[in-house]
Amino acid sequence: MLIATNYAKKMAADMRLINESIYEDHPNHKVNVCARKVAELYQQSTPHKGTQIIFSDIGTPKLDAFNLYDALKQKLITDFQIPADHISFIHDWSDKQKPELFHKMNQGEIRILIGSTEKAGTGLNVQERVIALHHLDIPWKPSELEQRNGRGARQGNWLAREQYGNKVQCFVYAVEQSLDNYKFNLLKNKQTFISQMKNCELNVRTIDEGAVDEKSGMNFSEYIAILSGDTTLLEKSKLEKKIAVLESLKVAHYREQSKAKTKLDTLIQEKSVTGKILNYLKEDYSWYHSQLQYEKDGTKANPIHLTGLAVNEPEAIGKYLIRLHTNWNQEQTGNIGTLYGFDLYIKREREEQWDTNQLIESYSNSFYAQRSGSEIQYTFNHGQPNKDNPKLAARHFLNAIDRVDSLLAKYQKYLEELKANQTILTELTCKPFDKENDLIQMKNDLARIEREITLKIQHNQLKQVEQAEQKTISSIEKNTQPVSPIVCQYVTQPLLKVITRHTKVTTKSDICKPSPIVKRHRRAKL
Repeated sequence: MLIATNYAKKMAADMRLINESIYEDHPNHKVNVCARKVAELYQQSTPHKGTQIIFSDIGTPKLDAFNLYDALKQKLITDFQIPADHISFIHDWSDKQKPELFHKMNQGEIRILIGSTEKAGTGLNVQERVIALHHLDIPWKPSELEQRNGRGARQGNWLAREQYGNKVQCFVYAVEQSLDNYKFNLLKNKQTFISQMKNCELNVRTIDEGAVDEKSGMNFSEYIAILSGDTTLLEKSKLEKKIAVLESLKVAHYREQSKAKTKLDTLIQEKSVTGKILNYLKEDYSWYHSQLQYEKDGTKANPIHLTGLAVNEPEAIGKYLIRLHTNWNQEQTGNIGTLYGFDLYIKREREEQWDTNQLIESYSNSFYAQRSGSEIQYTFNHGQPNKDNPKLAARHFLNAIDRVDSLLAKYQKYLEELKANQTILTELTCKPFDKENDLIQMKNDLARIEREITLKIQHNQLKQVEQAEQKTISSIEKNTQPVSPIVCQYVTQPLLKVITRHTKVTTKSDICKPSPIVKRHRRAKL
C-alpha cells in the first residue's frame, strides 16, 4: 500500500518522477503551470521586490536524478529569464545560515524560495515581502497546510499590507482524478473531525474499530483429537492442515505458471515489434548523422525549411510554428516543411471526455517528424512547441529528430531486457512444483492414518457387540425365563447410537472412507 501511494503521489506531481526516460515534459504539467504563474507574479511585483514561496514535499533535490526543484528552477531561468541568484532552495541553507536567508528574502535579494513542509513550514521568518504561496502538492494534515500558508499570511508582511490590500495569494496545483483528489477529501474529513472536537459537536460521530479477529491456532478437529486422547486423530488433524497449506501453494504455483505463459507469449510478440522498431531507428540514425550540420560554435545547425516562410531567423521561425500550432484547424495531417531529409507534419486530434454526464469533444494539435520509408514519428514535448520562448520553439523539430540517439539506445537496452526476461519466463513455465513429493507422501500418510482410525472404530464396534452378546448369554444362563424385550432394548440401544454417530462402516468397500463427523469437519475447515 505504501508503494502504491508513493507511486500515486509521483504520478500526480510529474510522471518523470516515475521514469524520466519514458515520460517527457508537457505544457500542462504542474512544473510548467506553476512556472508561468510564478514568472507572471515575479514581473508584476518587480518594482517592490515581492517574494514567493513554493512548497513541495515530493521531488526534492537529488543528484543525477530528475526532481521537481531543479526542473522548476531550470524552467524559470531558461524560459522566463529569471536570474539564478533570485531563486533558492531551502535545502541549501543550514540552521546556522538561515538568518542570512531570512535577511536576503526580507530585503528582496532572493525572491523565490522552494522548500518542503518539514524545512520551510515552520520557523521561517521571511514574511515581509511575500505576495504569493504555491503548493505543488498537498500535505496529509490540515495543520501542515495551515503552517505553510502562515509563512506569508502573518504579521510583519508590510508589502502585502501596503501594496496588495493586506492579502497574500495562495495557489494549490492539483490534478483531477489523481491522489490529489483523495488527499483533499482526507484533509476535509480530518478538518471536520477536528472542528467538531473543538466545538463539542462530536455526539453524532462514532468510532468503528472493525471486526475483532477471534481465530486461534487450533480448530475444532484439533480440540476433538486432544480431548479424545487418541494421538492418531491429532496426527490426522495436523496432516490435514499441512496438506491444505501445500495444496494452496500448489494452486498458487500453477497459477503463476499460467501467468508466466501469458507473459511469455506477450513478450515474444513485443520482442518482434521491438526488433522492427530498432531496424527503423538504425536507418534513421544513419541518415540523420550523415546529413547533420554544425555551427561554428559547435552547436547543431537548424536548416529548417517551412512551407510559406522565406526567412530563416530563429525568432521568426518560432513565432511561425507557434502561430501554426495555435490556428491549425484542418482534419487531415499537413506537411509543413523538411529538416535533414525528415518531413515535418502537424496533425489535429479529437479528444472526448465526460463532464457532468455530458460528452465533450475537444481538439488538440501536435507536431512530429518522419523520414520517408520509416514508420517512426519523432516528437518532442508531446508535439507541443514552447509557446513562452519563440527561439526555443524554432528548434522544436531539431530536438524531436535528435531524439533518435536516445531512442536507439533505449530500445537496444529494452531488447536485451526482453531477451533476459524471456529466458527467466521460459524456465518458470517448465519448473515443477518443488513440494510435489512431500504432498504425495503426506497424502499417503493421511490415507494410512485414516485406515488405522477406521480399523480402530471397527475393532471397538466388534468388541462392544461381543460384550453385549456375552452379557445377554450370561443373563440367559442365570435366568430360566427369557429376557424381557425392554432389557434387550436397553442393552443394545446405546450401542446403536454409538455406531450411528461415529462410523458408517457397513460394507467392505467403505473401510477406507473417513468417518462422517471427521469429513464434516474437514468441509467446515476448508
